[in-house]
Amino acid sequence: MQTYQALLGRADNVAKALRMRRAVEEIGGKIEVAPPTATGMVRVTLWLPPQYQPAHFFPDLPFYPF
Repeated sequence: MQTYQALLGRADNVAKALRMRRAVEEIGGKIEVAPPTATGMVRVTLWLPPQYQPAHFFPDLPFYPF
């Protein structure tokens, strides 16, 4: 599994990540959403099989290898 993270500040972007949870889980991946920080940022951690990249599911969200 490859691990990626994004730090999101907009609620609509967090909602996008949550909407894709089922699709990610169907290919054997996982999404974890941490509680918001004091400044309102939300850390989203994404685990994907090696043949997938975050852009397959989230082309407009800033996921980085972790």
